[in-house]
Amino acid sequence: MSETDSSPPVSRRSWISLAAVLVVQAQNAFNDNFVKFVLMGLAMSVAAGSPIGENIEFILAALIPLPFILLAPVAGFVSDRFSKKDVIWFCLLLQLMLFILIGAAIVVRSVEVAVFGYFLLAVQSTLFSPAKQGILKEIVGSKKLGFANGLMSMLTMVGILGGMWLAGQWFDHLLEKYNTLNGESPENGWKAALLPVVGAGVACIVALAIGKIIVKTPHHPQETFSRGIWIRHFKHLRYLFSHKALRNTALLITGYWLIANFLGLNFVQFAKEIFPDASRAGRMTATATMLFWVGGGLMIGSSLVSMLSRNRIRLALAPMGGVAMSIGLLGVGLFETASLWWNLSLGFIGFASGFYVVPLNAWLQDIAEEAHRARVISALNLMTSFSGIVAIGIGFLLKMAGLTASQQVLCFTPLLVIAAFLLPRLVKAEDHPSFSSAE
Repeated sequence: MSETDSSPPVSRRSWISLAAVLVVQAQNAFNDNFVKFVLMGLAMSVAAGSPIGENIEFILAALIPLPFILLAPVAGFVSDRFSKKDVIWFCLLLQLMLFILIGAAIVVRSVEVAVFGYFLLAVQSTLFSPAKQGILKEIVGSKKLGFANGLMSMLTMVGILGGMWLAGQWFDHLLEKYNTLNGESPENGWKAALLPVVGAGVACIVALAIGKIIVKTPHHPQETFSRGIWIRHFKHLRYLFSHKALRNTALLITGYWLIANFLGLNFVQFAKEIFPDASRAGRMTATATMLFWVGGGLMIGSSLVSMLSRNRIRLALAPMGGVAMSIGLLGVGLFETASLWWNLSLGFIGFASGFYVVPLNAWLQDIAEEAHRARVISALNLMTSFSGIVAIGIGFLLKMAGLTASQQVLCFTPLLVIAAFLLPRLVKAEDHPSFSSAE
């Protein structure tokens, strides 16, 4: 019997808690991407010509998956052992402390310390991810899980896009202002970075207050910590890979994030082609605009999928999303950069992404056993983190090979065509498979 058919009605208190979770996770996504864009613009302007200035997008991108790879099983254990509400609130407090660190690094003019602070933010996100995803079913149950996942995907993208867009606009505006007042100088980059970081840090305090609204979820004191947890990645992956539906769904989601991570880096290459002079404003705004088109499409697509999934998970939407994403990638590779059709292709990629990844995420969470859902999510995070490293390596090699940003995009188009073709065959189950206990 499908758990989806027997879920009790969702209470008003649970809806309020869901709203609080969605807000704080959107704020966390906002701040992570906000500070990433500020630091990217900072490094390009104050360290132009140096290895860190020329490759800052690859450096920051690499710092995101590393904590997931190193700490994914610990993060999964923490969310299984303690109340996910408590884990979320602790992560919000840690976020505030790290923004203070990054602000201090800018004051003392240290790109390295600021980048280290960003790395610690990635550690915070590692702890935050299993808790924010795993708490959804505890709050709303199976029947509304697809709906909640759609909203989370949409609001996460709102946070990501809002953070990147505001950071790009704010940093470029201040950099241009200081260049006009003082003449072009690396000092202007430091000044342009400080105020935005302070502003985003203040938002962390608001998130802490909202996090208190979330309903207290169960903790599981029977879960005990051992040194083996540090290397339990392989046990988590073995559990996930030992069940066909979990394995195939996770691989399809991982393929999506491989392409998404690559595109994030690729847009910076497009921006560098448009604005070759790093000392002048424009690169961050251009990159944010590209991501805004993709994210805007994803918001619309995720919202539509969420509405279509009000009462059940609609897995059949995923293959259509894969085919449509490949069409969008083809347009980005062939149309003139920044033209109307090129921007519409970006938006179409985002729109199709909602159809592809939202049903797959909801399906994975729903078929995972209750006691091990956080660890399944943690294992998925480990896989998507590895895909991020692979995307960085591929992007760097394609850049070194002299391919233009458009040519690089075309290299990834066939992957989505293959995934869309295989998806109906890989995920066939109409109901929940029978899983044995892990370990």
